[in-house]
Amino acid sequence: MRNWTKKIAAVLVFCVFAVAMAGCGSTKKENALDRIKKNGKIVVGTATGYYPFEMADKNGKLVGYDIDVANALGKELGVKVEFQNYAFSGLIPALQANKVDVVIAGMTITDKRKQVVDFSDTYFTSGQALLVNKNYPNVKTWQDLDKKGNVIAVSMGTTADQTATRMFKNATVKKFEGSALAGLELLNDNATAVIHEVPWVAIYNKRNPEKTYAVLKPFTTENLGIAIPKGNLELLAAVNKFVKKYKASEDYKKTYDYWFVDMKWWNMVPAKK
Repeated sequence: MRNWTKKIAAVLVFCVFAVAMAGCGSTKKENALDRIKKNGKIVVGTATGYYPFEMADKNGKLVGYDIDVANALGKELGVKVEFQNYAFSGLIPALQANKVDVVIAGMTITDKRKQVVDFSDTYFTSGQALLVNKNYPNVKTWQDLDKKGNVIAVSMGTTADQTATRMFKNATVKKFEGSALAGLELLNDNATAVIHEVPWVAIYNKRNPEKTYAVLKPFTTENLGIAIPKGNLELLAAVNKFVKKYKASEDYKKTYDYWFVDMKWWNMVPAKK
């Protein structure tokens, strides 16, 4: 009698285990897009200090071209947008650690970055330019800048950082946590020039004409993309669908004109941030 009881118990245990395993095997893992819609929000990583893409206004509120893009993405997905502000160099680690769902921060699509994150289609194209201290009037090209004694300020982890490190063999490259600090280094006469993308250089120069001049002809091409954690194909497809739709919309033109043409936003932002 005991042997039969043991056998029956063993069979029951096996059946329960088999059913449990079958159930586990049939459970579909929730993808990033489903999670975002379930939570009713998308968490966007960004990095303030990059005119006019992401900035803090005089009340500390995030404003800028990328902020408008992020809000338009949230609207398209039918969810709220929550922003998380990081140093630029901390954005990809935050994305990899799932602290943010996407990164929208003027981030250039590069082969190196594509090894660790996925990128949407390009939503903005720019290039690297020079913001030069007026104490150095002979700097007209990046080659003029590459001389011993010259100091180049860049925002750490950006393509400006990568470009300067790769191209400048004689000048000293100083790296800062963010564009604002790089710009202040030049305004304080501690740098010969800042390398940054064309919009930032043009706007920073217009705000500080007494100390700077701009060499706006780009010497690189920068295609900006929305960064997404590796392997989230559903989210990537949804973001690419949004980018295509947004770039063809009237909202895109209005947003572009507001931040890059009209520039009526200047009074919103502290002058040297």
